[in-house]
Amino acid sequence: LHEGDTVTFPLEFRRGDGKYTGGVAYQVVDADPAAVLTALSRPSALVHALPRTRSAKLVDRTKNSARIELNQGTSVVNATYTVRLERRPGEVRFRLDPTRPHGIRDVWGYFRVTSFGPGRSLVTVAVALDVGAGPVRWFFEDRVQRVVLAAPRTIQRYVESRSRARRRVAQHGR
Repeated sequence: LHEGDTVTFPLEFRRGDGKYTGGVAYQVVDADPAAVLTALSRPSALVHALPRTRSAKLVDRTKNSARIELNQGTSVVNATYTVRLERRPGEVRFRLDPTRPHGIRDVWGYFRVTSFGPGRSLVTVAVALDVGAGPVRWFFEDRVQRVVLAAPRTIQRYVESRSRARRRVAQHGR
């Protein structure tokens, strides 16, 4: 972690009749926790902060939660689904909203952000994803897992690039 690497722990398990893939991944980000949590709470930022996210649209919002419709994937395979984001102190939890159309069977997890020294954060991403039965599982489940576990690195790149841009603007008085 201190060298800038992403540390990952892949995971596969069965729950009920579902087959889940995902895991837990960690990354140090050169930004304070509030900046990271803000990026993970705004739909416009999620397009850049999450890997393979093609669009993120706000469905509705309450005080501490929001429903976001995500489209993620590539031109070959992608899925649209809605998650409920719930912001808690130091984390954002997410869970599939099964009442809305969803191209995956289930997903849930969290983004946890803790201080890792002055101006630095430790980002933890935990994801359990059931892509459903069929060709996507057969041919793409391993790739999907790798993308899921790359989320902290994508978050790092997005948040750090935004922090550098803000510092440049502050230095030049614009």
